[in-house]
Amino acid sequence: MLIDVLPSAGSPWMPALKNKVAVVIDVFRATSTMVTAFSNGCRAIIPVLTTEEALERRTNEPGYLLGGERRALPIEGFDVGNSPYDYVTEKVGGKTIIMTTTNGTRAIHAVAEARQVWIASFLNAGSVVDAINQYIRKNSEIDGIVIICAGSEDRFDIPDTLCAGMLVDMLGKDMESNDLGRAAQMLYNISKDRLHETLSMSEHGRLLQSIGYEKDVSYCAQPNILSITPVLEDGVVIARTEII
Repeated sequence: MLIDVLPSAGSPWMPALKNKVAVVIDVFRATSTMVTAFSNGCRAIIPVLTTEEALERRTNEPGYLLGGERRALPIEGFDVGNSPYDYVTEKVGGKTIIMTTTNGTRAIHAVAEARQVWIASFLNAGSVVDAINQYIRKNSEIDGIVIICAGSEDRFDIPDTLCAGMLVDMLGKDMESNDLGRAAQMLYNISKDRLHETLSMSEHGRLLQSIGYEKDVSYCAQPNILSITPVLEDGVVIARTEII
């Protein structure tokens, strides 16, 4: 089975998604934050593309929270930003969040037509790989895996590519991958013993540290600390516990 790794949310090429499973990665920080929100009791996350759409959705659902960022900073008037440390149980427990981010929510929409869409980060990579393997065993018609890196404003991004490489590496030798997948796997294997250092020196890592989010960089660099497997269902991200 082929794994196609795509470099950014704005990738100009997209494979046919009908019989494929997709994985969305935005290490800094949307998918890391979503996984954290679910670990702290969040009920659901609605990913949208614009602040205007988020505000309109909240008008119809006044009990929902607004979350997200622009230029890595919280959006004025929103309840929470895009730092995983914003999504504590006291704020998000039992809540539905309408979220818009520069890259991550775009990447989710880009692959929404896939048979199944998982939300991945370093934090939950192992759990997502286990879920993919179970899903493929139960659904023989699946003919490929698409891993989309959110990237940084349609550009290559080291953190997301490293995480994609980790997923490719964990999915096993029986899988084939496109050239970006192979390159991501090689990059991961030479960087995995100094993951935090590598992520800290990336362009996005340096940006976050420069505006006071050093803790976010350290937190998002931790592999396999959460056993959460969020999936997209009818445009809403939920944390599913059973593979069907």
